Amino acid sequence: MKIKMNAKSIILCSLFGILGVQVQVLAQDKKEGNIQNDDIILEKERKIVLQPQISRNFEPLTEIENAQKGRKMKYEFFDRRWETANKTILTTSVIGPRTGDELVSSFGPKFKNLVKIGAGNFGHTVLNGHFGFNPKETQFHGLYINHDANRRGPVAGANSGRNENEVKAYSKTFTGQYLLDGQISFRRTGNNYYGRDEKIFDGSGTIRDLAITYNKFNYAGSISNAKKDAKFDYIATSGLTYLSTNYNTREWIWDSKIQSILHVNDNLSAYLVGEMNMSENTFGQTNRRELYRIKPSFLYKNNRLSVTAGINLANEKDRLLGVNKTRLFPIVKLDVKPTDFIHVFVGLGGETYFNSLNQFVGENNWMAQQVNLRNTVQTSNIYGGVKGSNERNLDFEMKVSYSEFSDLAFFVPATDSTRFNIAYAGGDKKVQVLNLSGQINYQTFDKVLSILKYDYNQFTNINIADGKAISRPLLSLSFTNSITFKDRIIVSPDLFYIGGLYGMQAKTGKSVKMDDIIDLNLKVNYLITKKFNASVSANNLLGKEYQRYLNYATQGLNYTVGVAYSF
Repeated sequence: MKIKMNAKSIILCSLFGILGVQVQVLAQDKKEGNIQNDDIILEKERKIVLQPQISRNFEPLTEIENAQKGRKMKYEFFDRRWETANKTILTTSVIGPRTGDELVSSFGPKFKNLVKIGAGNFGHTVLNGHFGFNPKETQFHGLYINHDANRRGPVAGANSGRNENEVKAYSKTFTGQYLLDGQISFRRTGNNYYGRDEKIFDGSGTIRDLAITYNKFNYAGSISNAKKDAKFDYIATSGLTYLSTNYNTREWIWDSKIQSILHVNDNLSAYLVGEMNMSENTFGQTNRRELYRIKPSFLYKNNRLSVTAGINLANEKDRLLGVNKTRLFPIVKLDVKPTDFIHVFVGLGGETYFNSLNQFVGENNWMAQQVNLRNTVQTSNIYGGVKGSNERNLDFEMKVSYSEFSDLAFFVPATDSTRFNIAYAGGDKKVQVLNLSGQINYQTFDKVLSILKYDYNQFTNINIADGKAISRPLLSLSFTNSITFKDRIIVSPDLFYIGGLYGMQAKTGKSVKMDDIIDLNLKVNYLITKKFNASVSANNLLGKEYQRYLNYATQGLNYTVGVAYSF
């Protein structure tokens, strides 16, 4: 109880401190700040533009601009989903280097068709390709292929190798009234359960029985209003994902979402968001799970103030667990603009999050064949922060929040300690999380861009493994940079830090303190011509075989040399 009161005291004091702070104007000339207001922004595009991005995070239809000119922070806080985009085994460094820099050109946007090849140590091979065409001015179609593999890994050679192959076709059509967007893809990833004593592999060659392969089929489509100044705006999306493994584990997920806005007048808008998640999984036995959410709200705003108020109604069903529950959460947010360059905000809410095998595999590819699935409920969330810009070279946003969770997910070892299952903490006694997070961007003369991000989490009331947040770090930091020389050479030194990690021993159930991770990466990209560029990347320069998950060493110093050609 004492810890609980301390955490709540910290968050309340922080919120009142934020609201009471005296802010000075950061620029002499008065002009509109570039930090976005807190309106809900429908995620859609108004015209067809092309981004032929050669990377694992493929966004096909957004034009690439010169990233060294006018780059501003676009960083907004959303409710924490307790998941990470880091796919540990699918990268060649501990945390994962940035990708896509090879397409940034001082000559402007790249062309529709691109091919990239690369090779490095650990038997690393890379082949990316994007091929697109415009049958009409209002249509665009494209095909993306990707191969990324390491023939050898950090433990026992080929026994810790990995591979990733993907093909994606997509299309976008603009009618003047609405925008249609669709894509279909197939992705196959493979690895081995190599998290064991290396002596076990001696003289045994490649142990094929340890292979784990994920096959993922995905379809997604959307329709949205294409009129910029429409009084009623909307976007509707729907998608189907089917995931299977070589152990006959299967999961399909159908998810749909509609977002709509009715602008009543210049100051008042009405919002309605509806979401549906339906899933069926087969982990030895078949289970059906469902989650429905509807979020009506109103937004009032003027030049200095915006207020959002609404409700979040969620219903979840789980056939095997016998669950059929409906929960109601408030949606409250206040955003005050004391100057043209500063926003101060506070809010209150809660959420039910849909957990799936597809989500957990995205974080940790060494999952067991039978995974314990249930949803995570954020029973309460109070937060506040400040964001701003000096309209020249500095953007920042900082947030503090206090949340309580039931069924918060943690990666723990399964019966076979080389594989991971999910344990949930927070029943009658909720898991309490104090979070401090933020981002600071600094840019100098369109030549240097530096971005600092931090994320600190303090967990209490965890009823597993000595009360430790297994596999969830206490502190994560990243410091990324892009430095341009003579408009042709881009140098990108990056530093990542993860601290406060704990694993769990399968036999004893006790926590194990893991080493902190310091990951230093360097990439140099040389823009030779408008169509041709070469790059060299070196990751984990300190050469430490760190473990993000217990017993799974990561590659030490690794490098890749690549060339890209666009036409």
